[in-house]
Amino acid sequence: MQEETRGVTRWRRSAFLALPATVAIGAMATAMVQGALAANLSLTSVPFTLSSKTVAAPQGIGAVMHTVDAGGPKGAAEVGLAKAGLDGICVHAVQSVNLPVIGSLGTWSLNISSPAAATPLTSDQLVAGAGLQANKLVLDAQALKASTATLHASDGSPNVIGAAADSDGIKSTGITDGTPGQFGLDATGGRTDIKNLNADANAATISGAITLPDLAIGIAHGDKGC
Repeated sequence: MQEETRGVTRWRRSAFLALPATVAIGAMATAMVQGALAANLSLTSVPFTLSSKTVAAPQGIGAVMHTVDAGGPKGAAEVGLAKAGLDGICVHAVQSVNLPVIGSLGTWSLNISSPAAATPLTSDQLVAGAGLQANKLVLDAQALKASTATLHASDGSPNVIGAAADSDGIKSTGITDGTPGQFGLDATGGRTDIKNLNADANAATISGAITLPDLAIGIAHGDKGC
C-alpha cells in the first residue's frame, strides 16, 4: 500500500509540472491543424536562438538596421533571405513560467527542430530542393554568426554595402519596412552560402510554405536545447 501511495503522488506531481508543456504543445498543434504554421510561421516577443548546419540562399541575402521592442527599444539587424534551403534547424526559446496563486514553475524550454541529414547536404543539394525549404525567411537578430559565409556576386550584379534600406534588392528578400535612405546590405547579386548559422533573435517570420522534414516540437524543464 505504501508503494502504491508513493506511485500516485509522483504521477500527480509529474502531471502538475507538465501542465505548461501540455498547454504549449496543444496551442502549437491547433495552429498546425488550422494551417497557421504551414502558411506563416511567426515567432515574436520571447528571445530565442535559431541555428542551422548549412544554409543556401540562391537569391542572396539582404540586411538593414532595425529597432525591436524586447523589454524596451533595442537595435537589431533585420536579415532577409528570399528563398533558403537549410540542412536542419533548431529554434530554442527559454521562458520562466508563473501561474496565478500557484506561483513560479521555474524555467522551461520550447524546442522546434528538424534534424540535419545524416550525410551533410551540400549547398547545391539545398538549392535543388533537399532539406528544409523556406520562402522569405526574415530574422530580427541581436547577433548573427556563422563559421563561414560566402556572398556570391558578379560585375553585372554586385553586392552593395551601404545600399538604401528600401532598395528593390533588399525588398526582394522579404524585408519590406526598411527606412528610406538608411544603411543596408544588398547581397542579392548571387547565391549566399552559410555554414553553422547561429542567430540570437527576437522575431522570425516565414511568408509562404515551409517544409520541415521530421518535425519535432518539445518542452523541457530548464534551459535545454534541441
